[in-house]
Amino acid sequence: MLFRHAGVVMARASTDPGGLDLPESVDLDTEDALGAGRVWLAHLWRRAEVRTALRVASPALSQQVDAIVGGDRVDARQFRRVLITTSSYLRRWQRRATPFGLFAGVAAASADTPATARLGEEHQVAARAGARWLGEIIDGLEQRPDLLPRLPVVVNDAGFTRGDRFVVPARPDESQPRRGAALDSSVRRTKAVAAALAGAAAPVLVAELTQRVGEQFPAAGADKIQRLLAELVASRALITSLRAPMTTVDPLAHLVAELEAVGAEDLPDLAELVTQLGAIREELSSLRSWALPPDYSLALESVAERMRAVRDVPGRVLAVDVVLAGKLTVPEAVLNEAEAAATVLLRLTPFPFGDPVWKDFHAEFLDRYGVGAVVAVRDVVADSGLGYPAGFLGAPRPRAAHLLTERDVTLLTLIQEATAEGRTEITLTEQVIGDLRVGDHAKMVTPARVELAFQLHAVCLDALERGQFQLWITGAPMHANSVAGRFAHLLPDEDRQRLATTYMPTREHTIAAQLSFLPRREHNENITRTPRLLSHVISLAEHRGDDETVIRMGDLAVTADTTQMSLVRISTGERIQPHIPHALETSTQTPPLARFLAEVASARCGAFGPIGFGAAHDLPFHPRIRYGRVVLSAARWLLKPTDLPPARTGTTAWDDALSTWRDRWRVPSTVVLCESDLRLPLDLDDRRDRTLLRTRLERNRTGMVELREAGAHDSRAWAGRACELVVPLTAVPSPDTPPRPRTAPLRTVTRSDALLPGRSSVLRAHLHGHPLRFDDILSNHLPQLFADTDNPVIRWWFWRHHDPARPDRDQHLVLCLRLRAAGDYGTAAAQIADWAAPLRASGLLADLNLGAYQPPRGAFGHGAEAEDAVEDVLATDSAAAITQLWWATRTGTPNQAIAAASLADLAASLAPIPEVGLRRMLDLLPQEHGKLDRGLSETALGLVDADGWARPQRLPDGQTVTRVWDQRRAALAAYRDRFLQDGDGQLVLRTLLHEHHLRAVGVDPGVEKVTNRLARAVAQRRLALSRQGTS
Repeated sequence: MLFRHAGVVMARASTDPGGLDLPESVDLDTEDALGAGRVWLAHLWRRAEVRTALRVASPALSQQVDAIVGGDRVDARQFRRVLITTSSYLRRWQRRATPFGLFAGVAAASADTPATARLGEEHQVAARAGARWLGEIIDGLEQRPDLLPRLPVVVNDAGFTRGDRFVVPARPDESQPRRGAALDSSVRRTKAVAAALAGAAAPVLVAELTQRVGEQFPAAGADKIQRLLAELVASRALITSLRAPMTTVDPLAHLVAELEAVGAEDLPDLAELVTQLGAIREELSSLRSWALPPDYSLALESVAERMRAVRDVPGRVLAVDVVLAGKLTVPEAVLNEAEAAATVLLRLTPFPFGDPVWKDFHAEFLDRYGVGAVVAVRDVVADSGLGYPAGFLGAPRPRAAHLLTERDVTLLTLIQEATAEGRTEITLTEQVIGDLRVGDHAKMVTPARVELAFQLHAVCLDALERGQFQLWITGAPMHANSVAGRFAHLLPDEDRQRLATTYMPTREHTIAAQLSFLPRREHNENITRTPRLLSHVISLAEHRGDDETVIRMGDLAVTADTTQMSLVRISTGERIQPHIPHALETSTQTPPLARFLAEVASARCGAFGPIGFGAAHDLPFHPRIRYGRVVLSAARWLLKPTDLPPARTGTTAWDDALSTWRDRWRVPSTVVLCESDLRLPLDLDDRRDRTLLRTRLERNRTGMVELREAGAHDSRAWAGRACELVVPLTAVPSPDTPPRPRTAPLRTVTRSDALLPGRSSVLRAHLHGHPLRFDDILSNHLPQLFADTDNPVIRWWFWRHHDPARPDRDQHLVLCLRLRAAGDYGTAAAQIADWAAPLRASGLLADLNLGAYQPPRGAFGHGAEAEDAVEDVLATDSAAAITQLWWATRTGTPNQAIAAASLADLAASLAPIPEVGLRRMLDLLPQEHGKLDRGLSETALGLVDADGWARPQRLPDGQTVTRVWDQRRAALAAYRDRFLQDGDGQLVLRTLLHEHHLRAVGVDPGVEKVTNRLARAVAQRRLALSRQGTS
């Protein structure tokens, strides 16, 4: 197993009070049906619990029902729409377990025997002020000139400078469409604005900040400065203390406390509002002790009316959660199946080494900054850095199109076979899992923590006890998110602490941090406010006081080795494992900066989530995918309006067409209609449910709806109502080496470290051409560039480059020249142009570009002396690569064999004792299997003998090769003795091995695997000969 449970189980279940029958007909195609519908609606509306639940869910619908029940005349079309919407809510209440208002709630469950499902009716209500209502209250308060001077403000730490503007994340107006909304807003960064932002680096009263800015700009006047500060508050460049951090579950209580703290009740025009807000807070707090039913209905309606009297806003003014009454336990076997299910999902991932966009981003990071470099997050995501990964909001380029893979072909074949054979299920065996597996999972890093949501199918508790159950997976959120954390404030203290423990890191020198940020849409605050679960918090765009456990944006950086990326705290050197404690959608609803922080530390882990169908995603039918007792993916059908008759068709003809479609595709009666965020369980044998389906299909804007099988009604009877479980799972610890603690504070790479062309002492040239001509250019033409004795070049090095994020782009050579001084740049540029011109004329070179140079930092060390030592290593390795190319051509020796021996020599030379370096290389390079060219292997092994690397000296011109290896050996020793830090040896060696292959052989991962196998064989032979010599 890759995961194990911690005994934490959260139950989510419907609060269905029973008796929620739908009307006989919702078509209303006759006067009798219209009258019957009115009678049914009036009868339904007399039930207080129904009325209140619908008021909480949809105030607009409730107003329409009030009007109809009150006798207002509406046309049949509008009445039908009300009836359809009301019926949909009732079906959701009866059949869905996902919490929403008063329709469903949560409770802590447990693994124990006997299996128990005693869910009562007297549930507990937890009501809060709705985000939009509270937001408008705060917006008005912040712009009051009598109150603002009393308020503490702090600069928005998610803001940044771009050109002459200070930019902050934008919060789109709720009326704007979801897509196309502005990502940010900005204010002109004048000297006065800059002074205000600097003065508010820590919380400060606006009155005091006005005085500070006034001292720097005495001619401005206090009124003008306060107006400026009010504009900065309105634009969210400054954040007042009235806005509660997202770890504050009751933001109204926070607001009232802040107003009382600044004496707002002393202001004549505010006294009444402060009193009203305090009364609403008290009334909401008292609701927590009330139970369902019947007392909550009038109480909720009363407080909602009072809130609307203070500020009337469209939509809901209350955010309501429910704590379920009762007890629920499941056998340990259920959690064991959850472990197995999560393990299989990860084994089936199409991305065992992370999402492709993150793999590309990782490669770009290494290419730009180097291995082990530590770069502030602000600099990484800035336009002057790498920007956000492809596909992120605000990213410089979109996500690349999906390319067909072997896994796609295998999965398409399985689906096609099932369809052809009339099967609705694919049963996973070890053979099938192996066929679908991508990559070498021995190298995959398991996510530290995941969650699994599932329905438990069992006909009764006795069957559950006997192991006669199935798990139907309903949710597998990406590993940075959490379904369970969203409701942590509703759990008893002991259960909340057990949940918090599941977020704890298992690796040394790593801290878990809770990401706290404002969602892009204000109404989403209702589902993202989460209590503080972890010892540390990463706070974005929030007003918080001075707290050592709060990690600020300026203290965050990204670093990377060749396999993983990490988020680190600059001030302490600790690795950070961030967690979003809720399941807010990340691609459009989460600010891109928060998403970046949440994903970067685990971006190269195996991508966890539901089964990815890849190229089969849009097929009209997906069979059920089952593994043992786990349904990993329910069968799914896409239903388009063109599959059925047009809207004007009569009910009987439409039903007949639906029945024909169901027979053709073998669609069961019980399904879940999925449309965007909507999930509506339906029984297609019920004509009323068919009407709900037809209505959704007619209103659909995407051109289709999705139907997923839900299983038979009696298969979920064990709980007595719609129920699902959420289980957090943590990775089984692996024997990998924990990260070495870094010396704090960390030294970061800054924007100014990059040396721009024209005034740099390093000239970086990109030589474009056909990759097959590079060996000729390097071995036969490049030495001519440095033949002139007047050359201002102190040393030079090169590598072959191909952007992995843009595979369609050509390869090129990167040539770096260290000059005597920056003033020699023009001379060196002219010389390289003169050298390149005849190569271009003869067809060897296509283009020449000059670019910025980023000095190697991080694991290679810092400072001018370390830089010189590293450059000596790179220069001597470049000379070795070119000499090897020349010698291979002259002697006919395969270049790959020479490169393998050179890699082993490099590894031996980086360590104080050669045998230690060779063993380190054996640990680093993976042990690959498969057929290996015998002649190539024998040639490589023939280059080493009992005297080490003396064999090439006895071959024609072999002394030339060993001479440049000696020079490289000396450079490596000089660098190692002075600058190689303990713990960085493997990281530096891995980088140098890879770069030597780029220089000596080329850019080809497949060829590099073979070369590395040869290098391992050479190292093993050298170690064996060494042991023989000492025995």
